[in-house]
Amino acid sequence: MPVFKSFFKIAGKRLRSACIYFIIYTVIILVFSFTAESSFDGNFQSSELSLYIEDHDGTDASRALCAYLGSLHEVTTEPLSREEIADRMYYRMLNYVLIIPQGFEERLLAQNADGFLDSVLIPGSSNGIFVNLQVTQYIRSLQTYLAGGYTLSSAVEASDRRLAEIPAVKAVSFGDEKSVTDNRVFYFYQYLPYVFLLILFAGMAPILITINEPDMRRRTLCSCLPASGRNLQLAAACTLYALLVWFLFMLLGLVIFRQDFLTRYSLLAMGNSLVFLLFCVAVTLFVSIFSPNENVLHMISNIIGLSMSFLCGIFVPQNLLSDGVLAVGKFLPAYWYIGINDMLALSEQTFDLHVYLQGLGIQFLFAAAAFALLMAFSGARKRSQL
Repeated sequence: MPVFKSFFKIAGKRLRSACIYFIIYTVIILVFSFTAESSFDGNFQSSELSLYIEDHDGTDASRALCAYLGSLHEVTTEPLSREEIADRMYYRMLNYVLIIPQGFEERLLAQNADGFLDSVLIPGSSNGIFVNLQVTQYIRSLQTYLAGGYTLSSAVEASDRRLAEIPAVKAVSFGDEKSVTDNRVFYFYQYLPYVFLLILFAGMAPILITINEPDMRRRTLCSCLPASGRNLQLAAACTLYALLVWFLFMLLGLVIFRQDFLTRYSLLAMGNSLVFLLFCVAVTLFVSIFSPNENVLHMISNIIGLSMSFLCGIFVPQNLLSDGVLAVGKFLPAYWYIGINDMLALSEQTFDLHVYLQGLGIQFLFAAAAFALLMAFSGARKRSQL
């Protein structure tokens, strides 16, 4: 098997660079997995913001509002100049500025305080809008009690008591008892398509380009080895190389996540990733027949990897993508890979064997189409060189 042996001889000479790429992409997928998991856990948790309040009214009503905001956020009331306020907001040392003009209590007692306060928000930030809603909620609560005949002090006490009774928002994550898998394992499989594409382009494609060099190719064609035998040995070598990469990442997941990596979800997700790996092998083989240089190769791998990641839901969840983007994504295998991964990760009740097998079948068809395209271009290129 001369072609098979030649493939791995070249791979042995490139072992150092292959190990470097493996380490780099291992770090990437682990960073993605752990940071995405931690950001997911904090999606629905309120946070304490940094506020600056200028109270020009100095009345019981304005002090009550300041005390209410102080119970929720970190409030600064020491006098600041306009330049200091602008600098602090620019560097995100302040998230929100509230200015209480003189006459606030009179307006409140007259049921005419809506829109009377001034505020400064960071452009494009939702934090300021959130604080504005809290301020509006508090003022309307006071006005409701005042309209019911409460005194100002009684209205403040009743509003503080009622707003304190509002239940806290509870975050829901994939990591509860009804979940099939741990968040980190889910994101590990979520980013595997991107990593598989890049690592095969970086590690396997240069070997194929070397084998397809004109002198080596002509030497092989002049031997007694038929073209079909050459292609078969090359396909076997590429498959074994890709399986080795897949096995190393599965071993990595087992070492990092241990028991969480041996769940039913993980075993089904392994099969999903293995089928997608076939497509990655086909695309790598197809690109390598054009023998691009290494810079062009990295550019192509990033274009394919990033386009599929953003269009198919790897970097952005599919439920946040527009219908137009999803319509385009359906023509890419990563869309079906992510669809299966999402279905597997949610709960046992959402699993549908028919949907799972359908997704695997569509990914396999994409791989088969890529292999067919590879054979067509390879045959046409061979005829043109005769």
